[in-house]
Formats: sequence, structure tokens, C-alpha cells
Amino acid sequence: MSRTRRQIPSEINLAQNLAGRLKQLREYRNMTELDLSRATRLSRQRIEDLEAGVETWLSASDRQVLSRALNIEPAVLLESELRPDSGAHPVYAEQERFVLGELGESILAGSRDLVCPACGSGLRCSIQKGFDIQGRPSCLPKAFCQKCPFILK
Repeated sequence: MSRTRRQIPSEINLAQNLAGRLKQLREYRNMTELDLSRATRLSRQRIEDLEAGVETWLSASDRQVLSRALNIEPAVLLESELRPDSGAHPVYAEQERFVLGELGESILAGSRDLVCPACGSGLRCSIQKGFDIQGRPSCLPKAFCQKCPFILK
């Protein structure tokens, strides 16, 4: 038997970005980050990263799991997602790859007092540990600016 989705009241103005919307919906459903983590089987760190704006879009499976746990239609999350624009000029794209590569290497080397290449503000940096498809350990640098939309993922 399928559950019917509870509508979000129209008087609630949902945030335009995924981070804000996810937090609003979680709080509206009276859930903590830990409750949502348990309901979705996503790590608590992943929930924190999503609500902090580290990621601006979800995979289809993550969107489904989150929408089921929050008892909403997946489209409510989808309409707030922001996918990266891949239409950059080739010259700037090469420069960007170099800057992001250097930034990623610095994070993996342990640097934490790094500045945003877009606006010069401080970055929040972390290293995501996991396993690749062959089961080998891997580390990925992550960073986001607290002042502008810059994200390294």
C-alpha cells in the first residue's frame, strides 16, 4: 500500500536553493539531521553538507530517498536544484581546471585556510573519504565559499 504525500501548506514560502529548502522541509516534518539520516540511510555528514550548500543538486536516487523520507513529491526538491553550467569558454575552462586542480591538491595536502578563487573570501574545506568502483580507498577534496556560490566538488 503506497503512502499519500502530504502537501506543504501554501503559506510556507519554500527557499529557492536546495540547501535552504531541504532544511525547511526537514524542520517542517519535525526531523533532526540524525532522523533524516536514519530515514534515508545517507550519512549525517552528507545531510549536513547538503543543508550547508556544499552540493547544489542530487542524483535521482538520492532525490527519491529524500523525498520519500520527507513525504513530498521529488519535484519539490528538483525545482530547487542548480546544476553546474558546462558552457564555459574553452580558454577560461582550461584556466578553471588548473585553479580547481591546484585548490584540490592543497586541500588534500592538509591546507584549510584557503580563499575562494571567485571572491577572495574564506573557504570551508573538507576531504570526502570513500571507495572507488574497484573497492580501493579514495579521497576527494571538497570546498565551498560562505559568501558566493563557488563550490569545489
